[in-house]
Amino acid sequence: MSTTERTRALRRRMIVEARRATVEHGLHGFTIEQLCETVGVSRRTFFNHFGSKDDAVLGIELNADLEAIDAYAAGGIVPGDLDPLDSIVALAVDQLRRVGIDRADEVLVRGVFEREPALVARFLSATDAQLGRITAAVRTRFGWDDPADRRARLVTEAAAALAKVTAETYFDDAFDETTGPTFDALLTENLRLLRAVTTTEREHTT
Repeated sequence: MSTTERTRALRRRMIVEARRATVEHGLHGFTIEQLCETVGVSRRTFFNHFGSKDDAVLGIELNADLEAIDAYAAGGIVPGDLDPLDSIVALAVDQLRRVGIDRADEVLVRGVFEREPALVARFLSATDAQLGRITAAVRTRFGWDDPADRRARLVTEAAAALAKVTAETYFDDAFDETTGPTFDALLTENLRLLRAVTTTEREHTT
């Protein structure tokens, strides 16, 4: 296991344990020190990865994905011949394959939000910030330098909507993970469906 993989696994353990503790005891029912003891890390190590206990519960890692987003903005990570929407979906698929996705963890997240509803707003704010970073990266990658140019924002919001619909399907209790597609395959299929319907609509109006 590489250093990067070990670091990623450590972060995942801290996140999962923070969520379990929140579901069981509430956000204020455990300390960072107790979390660190459970995971087997020092307080210093914790703060190398997360800015606060809330961030650990929500999975908001310090400098998360910044390297990948910067590389994407510079024209890397995904093939250079992809159009903006395809390239963002490909970036999402690349990151999902690196990090992995666990349906059981989503159950924990739902439990966290049920126990601590105030964290929903914090999560949405962090999501908006991440979308802002991706929008800026799209603008840089495709040379849309004019701040008034709305294309980057439109593309990013479309990709976010695709991810939302995909997540709603994949994490639905009725979804059979053993026979259904993987998350990234489902995301790619939803992109194809979106392309098909917009192309059909265009043909009907010409």
